[in-house]
Amino acid sequence: MQFIKEHSKLLVPRVFANEVDENNPVSAAFMLIELLPGIVAMDAFSSRKAHRGVIPREHRQNFYRSVAKSHVQLTSLRLPKIGTIVKNYKGEYECGPLPGIGGPFDTATAFFEAWADSVKFKWDKETITRMMQRGPIPAERMIAIIDNFPSQIKAMASKLSLFNEGPFPLDHDDFLHSNIMVDENSFDVTGVIDWEGACTVPWELIAFPDFLAAMPVSFDLPQNYGQNGQPLDEEVRETWRERGEYIEMVKSAELQDSLLSACLSSKRSQAISYLYGAYTNVGKLGTYDRVIEELERMQEMEE
Repeated sequence: MQFIKEHSKLLVPRVFANEVDENNPVSAAFMLIELLPGIVAMDAFSSRKAHRGVIPREHRQNFYRSVAKSHVQLTSLRLPKIGTIVKNYKGEYECGPLPGIGGPFDTATAFFEAWADSVKFKWDKETITRMMQRGPIPAERMIAIIDNFPSQIKAMASKLSLFNEGPFPLDHDDFLHSNIMVDENSFDVTGVIDWEGACTVPWELIAFPDFLAAMPVSFDLPQNYGQNGQPLDEEVRETWRERGEYIEMVKSAELQDSLLSACLSSKRSQAISYLYGAYTNVGKLGTYDRVIEELERMQEMEE
């Protein structure tokens, strides 16, 4: 948060004091931070109760446009390596190791290889078997898909990123409307909170805000799409439309370069980011193997 405050105009709380060690007068790690104006977007206009936390339609365009500006500012913060943000003994900001993975990493390839070696799926085989009792794929097949995915990523690691070397962008890790503060009248962003998981990442892990998340077609069931390739579900079609509009908003906000809009526009990049989040954070069961096959086809076409 201090790094962001010092290096950008992104709206984050000012940190007045902090201790990460319990060996201090209050015997606990703490932060004393600024209270931001506004309300989290998920709760504005009683959205959590009245709209299930979904942004009301009449406010989405302005909200998305304001979020796009913040997204551009966020990804414009870049460091030479992939890792957490730490302050060294000189008071300078640099990259530190990622919990459970290691690092920092000089290349996207090294990051993906280390992730593949260390990642553990959220569910064990017994739980997956119970979850797949009525699923469209036999439990044994799903377990094999889950088990094979990290090694498939490791085998592709050197080809996954089009931007293998830094600088790498800062990622929030939980960029959604429960962590975005807004003015309740205009829905303009007044701040972004909850930076615990923030770190620099490969460009291929930069995704849409979570309220615009959509799974790759190859990860979904084929019967959910028509002959024209469009989703049959109206909410999913609406999300696709809004994602396209959000990309245009990002383009309008970009000044330094167009890397963010390029990543959001790339089916390949978004497929990688979706698989990473689904496997690492959610423990989502699905056809990871089909998406891997699609990524391999894309790679062959590029070559």
